[in-house]
Amino acid sequence: MNREAKRRFTGFTLVELLVVIAIIGVLVGLLLPAVQAAREAARRMQCSNNMKQLGLAIQNYHSAYSQFPAGAVDFHGFSRNSRTVSAAIFLMPFMEMNSLHDAFVEDAKKATPGSGPWQSVALQEAGPQAAFLCPSAQNADGTAINGISKCHYVFSTGDAMWHNARNDSQEGSKYARIDPRGPFIPRLNGERNSVRRFRDLLDGTSNTIAMSEVAATPRDQAFVKGDVASFNGMYDGTSALPGPCLTAPLDPNNPRQYQNGADCWRGLILGDGRTVNNRFTTTLPPNSYSCAYGGGNDSWGTYSPSSEHQGGVQTLMFDGAVRFITDSIDSGDLNARQVTSGQSPYGIWGAMGSMDGKETVSYDG
Repeated sequence: MNREAKRRFTGFTLVELLVVIAIIGVLVGLLLPAVQAAREAARRMQCSNNMKQLGLAIQNYHSAYSQFPAGAVDFHGFSRNSRTVSAAIFLMPFMEMNSLHDAFVEDAKKATPGSGPWQSVALQEAGPQAAFLCPSAQNADGTAINGISKCHYVFSTGDAMWHNARNDSQEGSKYARIDPRGPFIPRLNGERNSVRRFRDLLDGTSNTIAMSEVAATPRDQAFVKGDVASFNGMYDGTSALPGPCLTAPLDPNNPRQYQNGADCWRGLILGDGRTVNNRFTTTLPPNSYSCAYGGGNDSWGTYSPSSEHQGGVQTLMFDGAVRFITDSIDSGDLNARQVTSGQSPYGIWGAMGSMDGKETVSYDG
């Protein structure tokens, strides 16, 4: 009898095996979200580290040249009357990327006037550059046009929506003289009124945003998160206001996409300094709508930072700190016209973008 009992209980029954498999499945289901959350926390930390390195580069650039780099400039042959080359290029020597910077400069010197930085052989051959890529973004290790690295980090132009992106012959002196309030604005042929320095940050380095990020979604899909709509409704005939951008029409077949996408490469080309591709505004809150007036790369508008981080975006302050800004940050009166001095009408978010609004910023996330 004992030998028979041993033979009877030497293995699992089918029911017992199914119960064990079910228990393992439940445990995996419980652990998977925690694993995903841990992975995202690691990616977010890497993104934060990237931004801190950019912050150090900005400060070292200022130490070397006594000014911040312009958001974009025409540079040798890379000039399209739209301030084409991004400040990211000029930060490279301060990020141990001297060789790539020097090779880009040589390409610019040899380029046919009117060319763009996406035609740089040096950038094409260099491929993805981890220092400019957020690991949480879509295809973070991928490349864009001509095999050039994406650039998920963009520069602040503050709470004003006009960026001097066009020259006098295109827009006339009435608009060419308007000076946005943000720190990283295009340099107009080296004019001194476009130069920004630490001494201009009257609200304090810890209260003024330098950079943020963009999701860099596929160009041909015009996703609301990360892309830009072509929409002229932000102009009321006299001034710009961001609120109407929230009424930009969406694709009736896919509410995640704009009906009319702007002609842009937002976050997709390292070195592309055109406004819609390279900068953001502190007008509409993070991960909100973005709209370009006229739909082109050189047009003005309201550009929200965006990311694949849950609930907000990373931002770099001028003191080098990286802060997470939630999508629900106070953005004030979005139907107020933009201002060129005084307090921002766009709440805490607008105040963090202006350099000298004399606002008291208190934000805990």
